[in-house]
Amino acid sequence: MQISELLAVRRLHLRFLTGAEHEHRIVRWAYTTDLLEPARYLRGGELVLTGMMWHTRPQDSQTFVASVVSAGAVAIGAGTALGEVPPDLITACRDHDIPLVEVPTETSFGAVTEEVLHFLTQQRFSTIAKSRDRHRRLMADVAAGADLSSAFAEAATQAGMTAWLISSTGRAVASSKTPLPTEEAENLAARALSRSMSPHTMHLKRPAGAEPVTVVPVQSKDSHPPATWFLVCAGDQEQWSTEEHEAVAELSSMAVLGRSRADERILTKAQHLEGLPQLLTAQRFDEATALLRGVDLVDGTKGCTHVVAAAMMLPEPRVSDLARRVLAELVASWPGAVVIGDNEALAVIPVQDTGTDARAEVEKIRADLVHRAQVLEGGLLDHRLAIGLSSAAPAVAELRGAMVEARHARRLAELRGGRSRVIAGAEIDSHELLLASVPEEVQSSYRDRLLGPLLAYDREHRSELVSTLEQFLAHSGSWQRCAAAMHVHVNTLRYRIGRVEELSGRDLSSLEHRVDLFLALKLRA
Repeated sequence: MQISELLAVRRLHLRFLTGAEHEHRIVRWAYTTDLLEPARYLRGGELVLTGMMWHTRPQDSQTFVASVVSAGAVAIGAGTALGEVPPDLITACRDHDIPLVEVPTETSFGAVTEEVLHFLTQQRFSTIAKSRDRHRRLMADVAAGADLSSAFAEAATQAGMTAWLISSTGRAVASSKTPLPTEEAENLAARALSRSMSPHTMHLKRPAGAEPVTVVPVQSKDSHPPATWFLVCAGDQEQWSTEEHEAVAELSSMAVLGRSRADERILTKAQHLEGLPQLLTAQRFDEATALLRGVDLVDGTKGCTHVVAAAMMLPEPRVSDLARRVLAELVASWPGAVVIGDNEALAVIPVQDTGTDARAEVEKIRADLVHRAQVLEGGLLDHRLAIGLSSAAPAVAELRGAMVEARHARRLAELRGGRSRVIAGAEIDSHELLLASVPEEVQSSYRDRLLGPLLAYDREHRSELVSTLEQFLAHSGSWQRCAAAMHVHVNTLRYRIGRVEELSGRDLSSLEHRVDLFLALKLRA
């Protein structure tokens, strides 16, 4: 409340002794004290009420007023129950440019404090009501399809919060002011994914030093870390006021709704394209084109070149459509990309005609996917993410081949291992293409039949037959070079290879048999 509003309460009979020109200062609290230097008990914005018990000599007034002003108080109320207000106190208040209000004998400090609290409580309830009305309006707008970034910025600004909404890959979703720099957003997302899904205080690097921020996961009932958004708010949650905690809760609820709406849009497009693979297999290209046009993947006049990405999470996660959600996040920066499928998900990504080589565009997409997948790795938990990327398909009729190529590349990504792996179609022009196209059960049977006896022998005798075989094939069957690389005598190498041939039933002087064992080792990698 303003000082003038307090003095307008007639029953209190308050009046200015000095400083009336500051009547519009805001009183945020009332505090009663008779300490000579009460600064350590003040937080700023107070009307300091005093009976002047501290006043024993004129110099005390300067000491008292200086202490009050240093703590940020906005006014002093002097009671006259023990006598008139001394002139030196009025002078000290003028010197320090702080209003001095006389509290007459018939008015108790309790009555003044009660009036301040009553006004502040009413103001607090009014502010809460207005805030909730604004929040409900903005939530209704978002639910009706309004732009989330605009609604979020308005809500954060009204709450006086500096906040950002980022995805699990650090992609900017919304912000109250300037978006976070990409590197900082990605770093925050990666660190948040590696922690428990609860609010954490982290720090941004700034020229003036580390700046604390609180990162709040935006979760739904079936959310999983790699598909989570994060609400980032300036400040340390441990130091927030009740109002700030409430504002963050409101922003979080808006983010949950916005994320839900985004998921609905992704799912709607996926359902629209659900029959695309079957139409392409049946070579019903006109119908496939119509489907693609329905989600703006084909320009009505010029058409569009596409790239296909295939993704799978291993082992299959409990959330059935998690791979689709993760792939949708990874390709979200490319306008128009649509993801179909569940745990074996496919994304159709339009590549606009930029006048550059299509292979360069595919390589850029691959590099971006690698980078974003690495940001996600901390949230994959016990899963692996394998992604295959096709070459560019300049026509709808070539999309089926692109899908097949993307799936083969994804299988190769599975074989190569790693927490996340992205393989482009251009990388599968060797024997790995054949291996990637073989069903998993056939791969396992072939690998176990050829290498099983060697692995069992190594376990039982603590020998190194499998590693010796790898080295022998890596040196193209050269006895001298292989022995030198392994730091063993040639006779030792001949003995080990003899045992390999005996246990595997293969003759390593035969190119065909070498190929058999080479492929089995590749399937074991």
